Amino acid sequence: MDDNKKDQIRKAALAVFARRGFHATTVAEVAQEAGIAKGTIYLYYASKEEILIAVFRRYIDGMLDFVDGLLDSALSVPDILSAFVRKQIDMFREEPDLMRVLSRRSLLALSDGDERMVEFQRYLLDRITTLLERGKILGEMRTLDVRIAACAMLAVQEALPLYLTAYANDLPKDALNRVTQQLAQFMWASVRKEPA
Repeated sequence: MDDNKKDQIRKAALAVFARRGFHATTVAEVAQEAGIAKGTIYLYYASKEEILIAVFRRYIDGMLDFVDGLLDSALSVPDILSAFVRKQIDMFREEPDLMRVLSRRSLLALSDGDERMVEFQRYLLDRITTLLERGKILGEMRTLDVRIAACAMLAVQEALPLYLTAYANDLPKDALNRVTQQLAQFMWASVRKEPA
């Protein structure tokens, strides 16, 4: 398979999803945006749902590969959370269409009974759980079920694209820095070990 063609289709789909919304977009529109025949898309993706999952998987893999690198460092869990949120904001600056699609919560459209989506969500939660397990081993976190905490952190993290989109017209200049700091503090406060 031609990875360049898959990337071309994925980028075109992201642009159309951002403009029109996932449900309103057709495969024909994605093909037109990519400058290819509609049938070509089906050589690479079975459906527009599969394209959307590929878009999100690329984004999440980038984020989680970044976190994996941080896990090998000497950083504390709160510093890793701050770096994670900063990296997410940087990706949104580089790919504003991604932020628009994320803020519309397109993944929810696939989550009801779609095995690929359940598998994807499990994959993401397992990666966050690894970070939280590290915090427990280091004695930085209170006793808790890391799987429940991972679910809660994922929900909090999903608020970022919503915030940046909903308040895009009246964000102060330091909004991104403030959001980074406050989101990381909020996530850390929910799991940290209380001082003795």
